[in-house]
Amino acid sequence: MIGPVRQIQLGNGASADLYLLRFDKNGRLQSPKTAELAVKAARAATDVYLFSHGWNNVYADALAAYVRFAEGFIEQRRKLDLPVPGQYRPVLIGVIWPSTWFVPKRDRGPVIAGGGEDDAERERDERMLAEITSQMSSEAAAEFIELIDGADSLGRHDAERVAELMRAAIWSEPDDDGASAPPDNAAVLSAWSAISNPDEPFVEEEEDVKTVDRPTDEPTSAASAESETPKTAGGTRFSPRDALRLGSVWTMKARAGKVGVIGVRPLLEEILARGSDARVHLVGHSFGARVLLSAVASARLDRKVRSMLLLQPAVNRWCFAEKVIGTEIPGGYRVVLQRVEQPVLATRSKHDYPLHQFFHLAVRGGSLGEIDIAAVGDTDRYGALGGYRPQQEADFPHGDLLDPGKAYNLTGTTTVISLDGSRQVNGKPAIGGHGDINNPFTWWALHALAAPPKAP
Repeated sequence: MIGPVRQIQLGNGASADLYLLRFDKNGRLQSPKTAELAVKAARAATDVYLFSHGWNNVYADALAAYVRFAEGFIEQRRKLDLPVPGQYRPVLIGVIWPSTWFVPKRDRGPVIAGGGEDDAERERDERMLAEITSQMSSEAAAEFIELIDGADSLGRHDAERVAELMRAAIWSEPDDDGASAPPDNAAVLSAWSAISNPDEPFVEEEEDVKTVDRPTDEPTSAASAESETPKTAGGTRFSPRDALRLGSVWTMKARAGKVGVIGVRPLLEEILARGSDARVHLVGHSFGARVLLSAVASARLDRKVRSMLLLQPAVNRWCFAEKVIGTEIPGGYRVVLQRVEQPVLATRSKHDYPLHQFFHLAVRGGSLGEIDIAAVGDTDRYGALGGYRPQQEADFPHGDLLDPGKAYNLTGTTTVISLDGSRQVNGKPAIGGHGDINNPFTWWALHALAAPPKAP
């Protein structure tokens, strides 16, 4: 439909329009008429809330998440009797972009397809496979698919070829934002091995072992299937599913940047152009944080963004650094700090498996604000901002994600504040997983940023 998809009730008979703008994988806007209406409304508003989702790639799920966040935010304002700016006229805009990537079971959203967890698992594998092979020639795609189809584990020879096909398709050029060199085949294999064999060292060997799934009518348990999956002679297992995870993360990371630069950047430029004084608040989750950071970093803005809240951001922890370790180059998003009025708030949690334990392996070959090294699992250089504190942390204070009602210190010259959601609250973490970002703690962080300016 053209125009807002929802009216979010504010209380006392007032409401705010929610617009959803869809972008394709190349960052091209797919909702031009709705975007025109959204920009017009945003320029006349007092406050604009622009959201970008992370791994959730389904339109209906993204819509539901945006509505839940907005309604929770509004209800918290009512409960805490928080003030609003004078003549408050908010407009909400949600970005929709294709963002399928690997998500472990405990961090997934609800199963949409009717067929149970096994069917959902296979569907995710097929989506990842389609995303990766869409970047290959037809000949390379056919070879890639034939190598991994039906295999539980690949031997060294086949794994090398799979890695080379995937690397050539996804990492043929340096990272657009970080200008770091793409990984070589050895780097891809070592990262792949670290994910498939988390408790075993990477072993060089040549024997080519390929196994196939047992017949579907033969019962088995998850434990026995794992124990009976053969490994290569040297003990190293290369799981095809883990290769898809690596390729999918690389693909989505690059896509998020492209959507930000090509799609969201011009939207921000129009909203913040002269003639409007709307306060713009940006909220990005996971790779959605990269969408918004890339948009701001590449934009030519007449005015500054008012605030930015990054929820479990899937970006490198050096991205805001004055100088990336071992280089004289600033982090790729350092410039963003000059374009946001308030300190940037970024949440992190040790309970976020994808960002605390997986991200640094998947992107270790070359990425924004990273240098090219050989060590596997280097969280110091490759850790995600949503899993670890920002580097050069002397410049960037950190603390706990606060309970609703407790004041954040947003004054002074601070530019980034890292908020730890790992702490236990009533027996549960404030942020218990990668997708656990729609809760009173995150709503309160946005309230702190979006509070009306104090009178001089």
